[in-house]
Amino acid sequence: MADPHEIMIRVGALEGFRTFVFELGHDPVPILLRAGIDPAQLGNRDFRIPTRCFRLALNEATAATGLAHFGLLLSQRQSFSKLGAVGLLVRHAADLSEAINRLARYTRTHDGGTLSELQVDGQSAMWLYGLAGVAGDSAIQQTELSVGLTCNFIRSVFDEGWTPQAVYFEHDRPADVRLFDRVFRCPVLFGQAATGIELSRADLGRPLRTADPQLFGILHDYLDRIDREMTEDFIARSKQEIQRLLGDDVSLEAVAAALGVNRHALQRRLKTMGTSYQQLLDDVRFELAQHYMRDTGLSLGEISAMLGYSEPAVFTRAFRRRAGQSPRSWRQARLG
Repeated sequence: MADPHEIMIRVGALEGFRTFVFELGHDPVPILLRAGIDPAQLGNRDFRIPTRCFRLALNEATAATGLAHFGLLLSQRQSFSKLGAVGLLVRHAADLSEAINRLARYTRTHDGGTLSELQVDGQSAMWLYGLAGVAGDSAIQQTELSVGLTCNFIRSVFDEGWTPQAVYFEHDRPADVRLFDRVFRCPVLFGQAATGIELSRADLGRPLRTADPQLFGILHDYLDRIDREMTEDFIARSKQEIQRLLGDDVSLEAVAAALGVNRHALQRRLKTMGTSYQQLLDDVRFELAQHYMRDTGLSLGEISAMLGYSEPAVFTRAFRRRAGQSPRSWRQARLG
């Protein structure tokens, strides 16, 4: 049984993997098995596997084939259709800005570990990309694949002659950058603070040649429903971990670790869901406080400690902000 805290990705993310590895003269089956992936699972593009297994498959293929940039090469054999419904949605958006924003919102319906964000500054914009809970060399292949695929997507909805202003990678500059020059056709900078694609602001408002308002509306409604279900599930799991850690270490870092991500990834993910770690912590404490005061004989001091407050006075102030009255008054009003 899969770990409920495992970050998952649709197996469609491995589109073209087996064929590419085979063409390079290697058997993809042992590579997939070493990564913890049953090759038979690749027949169902919507089947979900742990993202760590997907990442390991790319890294194992890199080692087996000797291609330092296996992920970037694989990206040239893939299309955004591998993202499932969200890949179709963004192709039918009115313009690039709408496509990027919808992708940022609904990516988790394909991959729970990828984070993207659009930042606009003056006449330029940055389409930023990140992975939840992973960094360093283990992420290079997945990162290069994703950025290469994103560039392909923009060309497919604009024209093949389109080029970014620049491309940024956090990892170190490789010895040979000719492949990057050929794929991106623009300045490629390494060792940067963030990974992303720099666009002109004019690109954001440029209509997509694949736009289809009717299909966009149908897909948007479908993904909105799926996204709400996934949001509710993740928030429920986050609150469950907060409750488990109350009275011990209920810090943002501890909750993030319990959910298999780092603190920054958890903050960004909750932000896209319209909430925050502090909001969930306050909600859990308030709900439990009501339960303890209504259904147990615990003293207010004991309840304060169980909820992880530093002292009863802090608990009283926090409860009063939510309920409009002190814990003592709330309890008396309900118990008589």
